[in-house]
Amino acid sequence: MSKAPASAMRGSHSAAHAASGAVACAAASAASRWLTVRIGWRNLGRNRRRTGLTSAGVAFAVLLVVTAMCIQLGGYQTMEENATSLVVGQIQVHNAAYVDNDRLENTIAYASAILREVAKVDGVVAVAPRVETFALASAGERSFGARIMGIDPSAEAQVIRIEERIVEGRGVTGGNDGLFGEGLARNLGVRIGDEIVVLGTAKEGGVAAMAIDVVGLFRSGQSELDRAVIWTPLAAVQNAFGLGDEVHTVVVRSENLSSVDATAARIAAALRGWPSRGVSLSVRPWHEVLPDLRQAIAVDRISAGFFYWIIMILVAFSVVNTFIMTVFERTREFGVLLAIGMPPRRIVRMLQWEAFFVWLLGTSIGLGLALLVVGWLMQVGIYLGEDMERLAEQIYMPTRMYPAFVPEALLTAPLVMLLGTQLAALIPSWRVRRLVPSQALRG
Repeated sequence: MSKAPASAMRGSHSAAHAASGAVACAAASAASRWLTVRIGWRNLGRNRRRTGLTSAGVAFAVLLVVTAMCIQLGGYQTMEENATSLVVGQIQVHNAAYVDNDRLENTIAYASAILREVAKVDGVVAVAPRVETFALASAGERSFGARIMGIDPSAEAQVIRIEERIVEGRGVTGGNDGLFGEGLARNLGVRIGDEIVVLGTAKEGGVAAMAIDVVGLFRSGQSELDRAVIWTPLAAVQNAFGLGDEVHTVVVRSENLSSVDATAARIAAALRGWPSRGVSLSVRPWHEVLPDLRQAIAVDRISAGFFYWIIMILVAFSVVNTFIMTVFERTREFGVLLAIGMPPRRIVRMLQWEAFFVWLLGTSIGLGLALLVVGWLMQVGIYLGEDMERLAEQIYMPTRMYPAFVPEALLTAPLVMLLGTQLAALIPSWRVRRLVPSQALRG
């Protein structure tokens, strides 16, 4: 009867010893890892010149790439914002036939109901209707082809910022007001207060005629707009051209440019099957309306990417060279560590920690300087010069370029340099693993 309790007690003691041994092993392992980290950090001070030069290389790469990418991506944001706020808007809804053939007849029926439906879609901030047609504008003996843009002034102001481009007079408010492109007004020989006559073809084939008062002039920087466009109230154009409750374009502004595709998809889903006299509706985000701008940005990103990668690869090679030289210079040290029983994998781990701390030091300096430079440039801007002003307007850029803090710009260079430094420390580790302690001590 007494043997069972004794064996049970011995079993419990054995389990307790095993548990305590496991705890001690875990504690020793944690202490060993922490010691490796501390040694890796302290080794940076053994050759401060080498550490400083390596960290400076990492800092230079991070500073250069982060600053350049913030300027580049900030420029793209400005281009996209200017392009979508000038005429196009962020999203456009059309009769699908109008996309391929912008004839007067290819309209969206039941426009008022569709506007209300689009306005209810999640992510939509503002909606504006437009009638767009071509007609002959005449003043005295001069006549030129014009693009008539019938708009709701209050709604249009929510989706684009054309009034910021007014150089003389005021914007459209109602009645027979007309906001003229500066080039078109010059060609017609009209000024503020003059009246012109517009003649076109109505939807049913009759003659459409309008008298428009010149109340303002705008300059967009886009010659094809400045020489052709007349903004005038929507109701006047609909009445003159016999359109009733029909428009050609519904312009939408979303919460931000990054959400345009998602918002466009929700609008398309909401309008799917919408009764518009048997026509299908096309919902296009701005980059489908302006594919040339999107392609120009994509090409520029690729060319700039090559430059960034060359800089980062060159710096990574310098770090690789540093760690190769480190292994050769510290051969005797590694021999001592191997002789006292340190496994080669711990020495390799120590080198990885050294590389990490070099990266941390260099990235902290480079990123800090980049933030200061970009923050200052965001306040003052980068002046493009007089020679670039006309070109800047044509590519939807202001005369000053402003960088922006973009996560892609702030993370790309630090993460690439982290990968580069870790690989740099790993490459010479094959020599550490092949070291023989007795030979290393003599080396």
